[in-house]
Amino acid sequence: MAHYANTVLLAALQDLQDQANKDLRAPQYGATRAFNDYKRNVILNFDAFQNEEAEPDLRTRSVDYLRRDSQSVGTSRAASLTGAMGTSTRDNLTFVTYSREFTLSDDNARNNTQGAAKQLAHQIRNARLDIGASIETAAITKLEAFLNTVDVSSPMSTWSGASTYYNSVANADEDRYFNIIEAEMMMRDYNGPLQLINYGTLNELKYWQTAQGAANSSNLQFQYGNKTMYTSNSITNSSDHIGTTYAVEENSLALVDWIPAKNRNSLLNHGDFDFTQMPDPFGIFDRMALATQYKVQDSSSGGSDIGGNTQDAVWLYELSIDVAFFIPTITTQKLVNKYVLSKT
Repeated sequence: MAHYANTVLLAALQDLQDQANKDLRAPQYGATRAFNDYKRNVILNFDAFQNEEAEPDLRTRSVDYLRRDSQSVGTSRAASLTGAMGTSTRDNLTFVTYSREFTLSDDNARNNTQGAAKQLAHQIRNARLDIGASIETAAITKLEAFLNTVDVSSPMSTWSGASTYYNSVANADEDRYFNIIEAEMMMRDYNGPLQLINYGTLNELKYWQTAQGAANSSNLQFQYGNKTMYTSNSITNSSDHIGTTYAVEENSLALVDWIPAKNRNSLLNHGDFDFTQMPDPFGIFDRMALATQYKVQDSSSGGSDIGGNTQDAVWLYELSIDVAFFIPTITTQKLVNKYVLSKT
């Protein structure tokens, strides 16, 4: 039954503690967090995007950078120099708007064990959960689009071949899974700290290995330095694999999150609309846009679903954010390397 009907004040029962309401549990959003964590390191003058006034201006934004330019090395000095110019590239950003609407009824809140403030908090969290699921799926899609498609140095894993583009680590080497990833990434000249975005099953391996203390003859903690671990249950993991990992060097992934200027500047009382902003309830993005529309509706026909009158004051909300994911294009490979831990 809709509209908080089960909690209308027909019988005043005790309330459930917020922390006990596991129906509102949130995923870890590991892929989204991995893109977000180093966005200001990856994109120079990142805040210029944030301050863009209008969406058409935002849509034309690009990221410029210099490319690797490999030329042959000579064996003698030349009397006349003819060296090639360097190369650069420009990647366009593709922004997607993620929005979710919800409604709050004054009459319903007054006739309910759940007051207006609690209903509003509940609606915001529900909206953020839906937006978060869509953005996390888009983040995984972006990682897949930038998978390394060339079998480079991988002596400790098996290359899957065309169309799947992953390195498989045998089950017999399970104890060294994360160490193998790091070693092979270094063989590809990724020598810095790594971001590892893992399917949730690999947490069991991580927790077991980090529990092996220094005094243990099978101490496996050495594998976990130099890495930031993320969990995403949105990763598609084959039934043949214990888990899947996307591996990138730090400062390789970024996203740009944006909200309209009227929300940033709090344009209030524009007709029956207010445009404001609010902190991200999950602490990932810098801010989110909130639009509020005020209406009067006849809620008397809703029965116990609404518990309203013919003149019910309602607030209609929209929570939204624009997001563009960015991974630089490189000349020799692609930046994202995919690993799987095999069951065999």
